[in-house]
This record gives sequence, C-alpha cells and structure tokens, in this order.
Amino acid sequence: MLAFFRINDPYRLIGIFLLILLIRLPFFFSDMPLTLPELKWMLVGESISFSKILYLDVWDNTAPISALAYSVIDTIGGRTQWGYQIIAILVLVLHCFLFNQLLIENKAYKENTYVPALIYLIIMSVFFDFFTLSPALMSGVFQLYILNGVFSHITVKLKDEQFLNIGLAMGLSALIYLPTLCYLPITILSLGLYSSMTFKKYILMMFGFVFPILLVGIYFFWHGALLDFINSYFFAWMYIPLNPFVSLKTLLIISITAVVLMFLSWVKIYAAGRYNNHQTNFMLVMLLFLVGAFLMVFFSKERVPHQLMVFVAPVAFFISHYFLLIKRKFLAELVFLGFLAVTLTLNYSVLYRFIVPASVWEIESLVVRPTKWDQTVEGKKILIIGSDPAAYRHAYPATPYLNWYLSKEHLEGNQAFDNLSIIYQDLMRDTPEVIIDQSNLVPELFSKMPSIASKYIRKQDTYILRN
Repeated sequence: MLAFFRINDPYRLIGIFLLILLIRLPFFFSDMPLTLPELKWMLVGESISFSKILYLDVWDNTAPISALAYSVIDTIGGRTQWGYQIIAILVLVLHCFLFNQLLIENKAYKENTYVPALIYLIIMSVFFDFFTLSPALMSGVFQLYILNGVFSHITVKLKDEQFLNIGLAMGLSALIYLPTLCYLPITILSLGLYSSMTFKKYILMMFGFVFPILLVGIYFFWHGALLDFINSYFFAWMYIPLNPFVSLKTLLIISITAVVLMFLSWVKIYAAGRYNNHQTNFMLVMLLFLVGAFLMVFFSKERVPHQLMVFVAPVAFFISHYFLLIKRKFLAELVFLGFLAVTLTLNYSVLYRFIVPASVWEIESLVVRPTKWDQTVEGKKILIIGSDPAAYRHAYPATPYLNWYLSKEHLEGNQAFDNLSIIYQDLMRDTPEVIIDQSNLVPELFSKMPSIASKYIRKQDTYILRN
C-alpha cells in the first residue's frame, strides 16, 4: 500500500478518499456512539436555526463560525449524526490534499510523494471521536493554510499582501476553535526565527487576524450581544472548570502508536542527515507547531479525544519522514501495515468491544447514555439544571441556559433581584414543558416565583408543566 501512494500522482487522492470510506464504513453500519460534545453542537445549531442569537438567547461557549456551520446542517438535515459524519469526510479529504500539497510545493522531503497524505489519514482514524465535524477539524483547514504560508515564506519569500491572508486565516481559525489562538505567537516566532520579516509584514498579519473578529463583533453588537459574545467565548475559559470527558490514560492509549513512530522518526532523521537549509528549517518549524499543539491542549477546557487533532500535522510530517527514509521497501511496507493494523484495531475495539476491554477506555463520560428522563421528555421543550445534558438527546432546549457552567452562577445567584427578574422573564418567554433539577435549585427558585411554580407538578427531581 505504501508503494502505491509513494508515486507523485494527484489521482492518488482518489485512493485517499476511498480509503477513508473503507475505514469508516463499519461505523456507518453499526450503532455509532453519539458523544456529549456532538450533542451540544447539534443543540446549538438547532437553536440558531430557530432564529435564536448565540450567546444572547443560547448560553454556550461554542465558537461563532462553528455554531453557524451547525445551524446550516440543522436547517438542511435536522438533528442528524449522518450529516456531521459525511461532511467530516469531505473536510478530511481537503486536509489530506492541503497537507500533502504544501509539502510537495515547498520540497519538504527529498522526493515528491503522497505518503504524507496517507499517514495523515491513518492518524486521523485513531478514534471514532475524530469522525465527526468538530471545531478542531474545521479549524484545521486554516491551520494548514497558515503552515503553508510559513513554509512558503521560508523558501520563496511571500509578498506583503500575502501576510494579510495568513492573518485572516488565524482570525477565522480562532473564530472556529478558540484554542488555536496559541498558533498566533507560534507563527510569529516561526517567521521571525527562520525567515526575514519586517515590521510592515507583522502589522499586515495582525490586521488580518483582527479583521474577522471585528466583523463578528459588529454582528453581535448589532443584536445587542457584544458583551455576551466577549464573556461567553473569549473569557469563558477563565471560569469554566476542566471537563474531563475521558481520562489521560485514554488519550495515551489513543496516541501511543503515533508517539512511538514519531520518536523513531527523530532518531532516523538525525541518523540520515544531509538535508538542505529549507528542509532543516521546516523540521524546526514543525517542532514549534508541536509546542503550540501542547499549549492548545493545556488551555482547552475539555479533555476529549478529537482535541488531539492539533497534533496530527506535525506528527504526520515526522512519521512520513520515517517511512520515506527506510531503505528496504519491504520493511517499510511491513512497519506501515503494522501501524495501520494497530490503529484500526484500537479504534474498532471501542465500537465492537473486543481485544481492549471497555473498562480500559473509560469513555463513560464521553458518550450519551440513556437516562431515566428519556420517556418523560421525548419531543418536549425542557430545561436541565445540572451538568449532564444527555436528556436533551430526545428533547429541545428551552430558555437560554444550555451550558450549565455558563448558567450556574446566574441561576444560583437568584437572590439578587436583577438575576431573579431575568430568570423569570426567560421562563415566561420560553416556558419549558419539563424541568430536570440535577442541582436541587428549583425549590428555592420557585419559592420566589409562585406564579411559575403553580404551573408545574413536581415528581422527585422532575417538574412537569400542567396541561
């Protein structure tokens, strides 16, 4: 298989596309797990498609451009997991093309080949969580464009106006997935260390970065939600606690094969030597972007498998070096097949529960599980006061309080008259048919709102609207 993609032929991208379909086919014809982040994106997209304003009518920290994409999907196909999976395949094909093309155009290797696209694809198949349309996946398109800009300036020196485009890509990426802000200092450092830069180029790049953010800010200002946008998106990470959907052990299991091959590639690269200055600088830039990926994971408030996507480009870059430097083609094929087999075995073992026990993965907090409220809330507008949103799977969110961590302080601060007034108005404007009280806040809240309390019948932790 490696020999097939080693040929410099653009039609090898058709093989990449077919291989993606082949790898993901078992997931399409089985009970594909729905993850809690995926459910949240669906709820946000659905709410926006109902003409609600993000951050004002829907309290959540989802990025604005990502939320827009989810609302388009909901408008076209409704709340469907298939739409996310199919679009994710197309975006991944674009990833593979952009990644491979930037390496060929800048002559990053001693030979032009489509092996990097193949390696990129395999690493992006390490876990089923990578198969959905996450903000990390969408922002990756712009991250590859930024990387291409850095590589191109090292080799051919970009024109001044092209730095404006690099800045635009950084700004758009930050509006899709906030942790990619970490790429801003990494990009500036890469350009400053390994290419000639002027103050004018930095100014153009920063203007391009700020411009899309200002446009989005103007949109929310027009709808009276500018402060909500700033607080809920840019500053939310300061007070939202870490939400560990999976354990560190799970992340280590997912990434162990790629990590081992990357370290072997460093040894092989050091032993081979004889690279030109540009190729050496490319390796150093990739190391810096690897550091940027660690920073992105560190500052992220969600520990989820698809978060590891930010490592894929630099890791695939070094692993591709490793396979291209193996002189014996038979050995290269053997190692690659082993890499492919281990990667897919680990991934499929989660779906079909073989080889690796389910207890090892520790993904109970990642996937949406059936709840005791499912039959009660099916098809209704509900409000969940608590951190487990799984019951939303068969219902629709009412009131703006979708994200518990953004709503918690407001709902708990109901002793303040302003807070109580806003909560009352929200409950009257978008009255939930069912309220699920996971935090035992409703008794105190209803004691101050007798007119609303009289509309509900209490059944333990559930409040059902009277007919």
